[in-house]
Amino acid sequence: MVLSGALCFRMKDSALKVLYLHNNQLLAGGLYAGKVIKGEEISVVPNRWLDARLSPVILGVQGGSQCLSCGTGEEPTLKLEPVNIMELYLGTQESKRFTFYRQDLGLTSSFESATHPGWFLCTAPEADQPVRLSQIPKDSPWDTPIMDFYFQQCD
Repeated sequence: MVLSGALCFRMKDSALKVLYLHNNQLLAGGLYAGKVIKGEEISVVPNRWLDARLSPVILGVQGGSQCLSCGTGEEPTLKLEPVNIMELYLGTQESKRFTFYRQDLGLTSSFESATHPGWFLCTAPEADQPVRLSQIPKDSPWDTPIMDFYFQQCD
């Protein structure tokens, strides 16, 4: 089955901070300028070129006009790139730098970079900080990144 459009989801980290876009950066928080934030609609398509058993997904914002990318360097850097999510979905390339392996963990999910195994989408414990990539820490310091997300389809 081929999708005619991206699916719409909203994401919150396990501390219930919603993901939202501010100044072309994806942040996690709950209030902005004293207003409750509903959260960004995240466009989602599967990556048809990678092993479906690993649940590869491509994540976009602003109606899928920008997609999350892990970059092309040796060190992963999360950024938004101006590329249409449906072009990635329908294209003939595997688009690995835009792909995350979604792993369900009960009520939450984690998102591991396809190009940088062991690096996961995460948020900081503090509000209104950028969403980024991190490895699972060996110990659990007070500032451990939050790597589990509630991933719910839009109303």
